[in-house]
Amino acid sequence: MNHFVKSIALSTSLMAAFLAPVYTAHAAPPLSKEEVRVQINDKLVDFSDAQPYLDSAHQLHVPVRSISEKLGLEAQPEAVGQGWKVTLKDQDTSFSFMTGSKNASVNGKQVELGAAPQFMNGKVYIPLRSLANSLQIRLQWDANNRIAILNEDNQYHAPAWYAPQHDEVIEAKATAYTGSADENGGYASLDYFGNPLQVGTISVDPKVIPLGSKVYIEGYQFDGLPAGGMYATATDIGNAIKGNKIDIYIPGSKNQAMQFGVQQVKIYKLKSD
Repeated sequence: MNHFVKSIALSTSLMAAFLAPVYTAHAAPPLSKEEVRVQINDKLVDFSDAQPYLDSAHQLHVPVRSISEKLGLEAQPEAVGQGWKVTLKDQDTSFSFMTGSKNASVNGKQVELGAAPQFMNGKVYIPLRSLANSLQIRLQWDANNRIAILNEDNQYHAPAWYAPQHDEVIEAKATAYTGSADENGGYASLDYFGNPLQVGTISVDPKVIPLGSKVYIEGYQFDGLPAGGMYATATDIGNAIKGNKIDIYIPGSKNQAMQFGVQQVKIYKLKSD
């Protein structure tokens, strides 16, 4: 955990970090390993720069920059002493709060939050329920799929993501490959069983993921694949695919596969029917 800002120069750089997009991965504060997703209306929120986390009291905290952008709020951060004051605004509401304090204001009226916003790892986090209450947005909780749903449009919404029923979760490195013959043992666009390669085909180490296994993969970022995650079947192998590594087929060029690079993914081995 980073310390609070202690100089004007550091305050300036941290404000830039608050406002600018961050493309490197950041681990959520290590208070809980339970994963929770957040949804606004019928869309999942992509927390690409910092992840929500549950504190020791099981309060869900979300990074302010990401959630404010998705809600269409203007975020105005200000370094105050050893903390941050943040004001979130839209046409009707001005919500101000300070990290480390439960005291806040909504349109100039003093309110008390359920838990204090925090400044961690260069990010400001706020309890989602406190944010929802202050902005008068109804909050649903789907316990089965562990999704907090903000009904910004005042309508109830079904989960936009359903938790896969799985036997095992594997942390793995992922690369990408194409249908080129020289990437497939001389057999263009065919998997190990002779089936046509398609989105959802992956190459695996059978010692880790048996051939024929159905999986759900998340954590990658690539325009040519389903956003957020995808179901796949292990029907291919490769000489370089050993241990906790997979190769994901993409319907593109070898140059596009190279652009995929090496990404850290999470693989859910789905239960058999």
